[in-house]
Amino acid sequence: MLLAGLPALATPVFSDDFNSYASGNLVGQGPWTQTGTVATSPIQATGTQAVLGTTGQDAYAPFSGGPITLTDGTSLYAGLTLDVTAAQAAGDYFLHFTPTAGNTSLFPDRLFAKSSGSGYVLGWVETTGGGALPTYGTTVLSYGTSYKVVMAYNDVAGTLNDSGTLYVNPTDLSIEANNTAYLTKTWTSTLPEGETFAAINFRQGTAANAPSVIVDDLNASQTFSEVATFTAAPIPEPQTLALVAGGFVLLALRFRRRNA
Repeated sequence: MLLAGLPALATPVFSDDFNSYASGNLVGQGPWTQTGTVATSPIQATGTQAVLGTTGQDAYAPFSGGPITLTDGTSLYAGLTLDVTAAQAAGDYFLHFTPTAGNTSLFPDRLFAKSSGSGYVLGWVETTGGGALPTYGTTVLSYGTSYKVVMAYNDVAGTLNDSGTLYVNPTDLSIEANNTAYLTKTWTSTLPEGETFAAINFRQGTAANAPSVIVDDLNASQTFSEVATFTAAPIPEPQTLALVAGGFVLLALRFRRRNA
């Protein structure tokens, strides 16, 4: 009963608030490993965030419990706090999953950004190749502003029909259906879906196309509410811990009297 009064902790397949790293190169800290051989312009950790430029090193982090495989009617969500500081007219992707950790050719569930007017728009594409092109939202977002972004890859029964949904600053953090999607996209690639995901990836594309972004509170889960609410692992207040400890002492004394 005492434990029931404590907040439930989320159990995402991956989470990183970037608060435990020294300022400098992200790769080599925590679970982050370089993708491929390009090491120029390393992705940076600031001590609280990750900073991606327009070209250079890419990086991946494997899921903490190993690969997951989606089944019909389930989804994989990625959540992040995103601040785009610059974007290009052509647009490019900067975040994606891979079916195996360190994979350098298959990039499903890709998140894009491109300039639009005085700001930028976000886009999504389902996979690599097969004629798939990103779909972009129409709501222009502001540079230098932090947004909570939730990206959903939805496994649909059948073939060539999985879909994606993107939310920006969702208002209902518990029930996905109560939010208005920033964009939705159905499967257009001629390539079959891959239902296994093993790692989350940062990408620094080409200087002519890629955005400059700052990322915080990055996580992935099969539950919408976990990614929508994630900021950092909650730490119980000292008085809460003391209350729980005291409760266990009282319970122990009660059972001792019963057995006496």
